[in-house]
Amino acid sequence: MPLNEEVVSAVAIGNLKAISEQPAMLSNLAHANLIYNTNLSQQNAVANQQSLNELNISILAKAANTISNLQPLEARSAVDILTNNELAQTIADMKATLQAFVNH
Repeated sequence: MPLNEEVVSAVAIGNLKAISEQPAMLSNLAHANLIYNTNLSQQNAVANQQSLNELNISILAKAANTISNLQPLEARSAVDILTNNELAQTIADMKATLQAFVNH
């Protein structure tokens, strides 16, 4: 039984249309994937930035609390460490004494 010429022509045109539309469909799909991935990466960047900001706030609060709640002994120890290094002075005196003996 021979096929109707119009049916064959319609099927051929349909196949040609589907084949010719495939590159455009693939391009649209790739573009949609690119937009989705870009959006997702931006959301991750914002979430990471927010987490870092929260961490910075807690670190700053802890540092401010540590500084503002020093006991008198801790405050005096910090001043001594930063301004008065007796061990370094003793070593410098010993070096000066040895240098004096070496030179005579």
